[in-house]
Amino acid sequence: MLRSFAFLFLLPLSAQALELAMPLGLVQSSESEQGLATLTLPTGVWDGSEVPSISLTGQITTATFHAPESRKPNVVAAAIWPQLEAQGYELALHCADQTCGGYEFRFTLPVLPPPHMFVDLGDYVFLSGQKNNTHGLWILISRSLSQTHVQLTQVRPSGAPKSQLSSALPTSTSGFLETDLNTTGRYVLSDLTFDAGSARLDKASFASLQALGAYLTRHSDQSIALIGHTDSSGSHEANLELSKQRAEAVRSMLLRQFPQISQTRISCEGIGYFAPLASNATPEGREINRRVEVILVPARP
Repeated sequence: MLRSFAFLFLLPLSAQALELAMPLGLVQSSESEQGLATLTLPTGVWDGSEVPSISLTGQITTATFHAPESRKPNVVAAAIWPQLEAQGYELALHCADQTCGGYEFRFTLPVLPPPHMFVDLGDYVFLSGQKNNTHGLWILISRSLSQTHVQLTQVRPSGAPKSQLSSALPTSTSGFLETDLNTTGRYVLSDLTFDAGSARLDKASFASLQALGAYLTRHSDQSIALIGHTDSSGSHEANLELSKQRAEAVRSMLLRQFPQISQTRISCEGIGYFAPLASNATPEGREINRRVEVILVPARP
């Protein structure tokens, strides 16, 4: 579970509203509420003629969230579900795109249209859960080329406390490199991906590095530090070395693609596993923690 919501101290489950901290920079983009209505809650995948479901009646709330960066839907799901489980929800269904039933499954759901929600029929994850036979919810997670999209639809008994939805610690503030560097002095290069135990970048080009190269070209007097991070697998010494190698790999790719940038403007450091963004207890959390961040370095007088 992301450390940013580890502080939640749960009241008795029957009395407390659902508290959900959306991870990875997701912010709420819409919300609507119905009075007494019935929610059809999928409990199985498309079987060729229908989606097995149950019906729950109560107050229905639908909310959408988005993040200005593309994240794997299963990584987002892995950061959301432990919160629900901790608050008494039992998993009814967890499936992905074609396993769910693809087009047929998706179009049984009352999904909000763009721009509130976008669904890639070949790249989505669905979760549904139930608590005490009175509370239910489903979550649909997908992504586009440059954004992550989430819809949460839930039902609760009439008069029950309304859910408390918030944003967890984001990987960046606005999601735009130049904005975040100018306002906070840091930015997570979240589209970079490293295999466990490796400093090798798995693609020849990344959008975040193109944005960083363009930023440094425009701001020719600005220097930066690239800070490498690891998950918690392995020894302290090995992770410190690996984290610096990751920063150096990013520096090498950046300078290769932007030869006009002086190498003296880019330093590299590694801090191992001491600043995780997610729990190291899951594969998805460890993937998030294997990253490189950009820090602005003050200009020398």
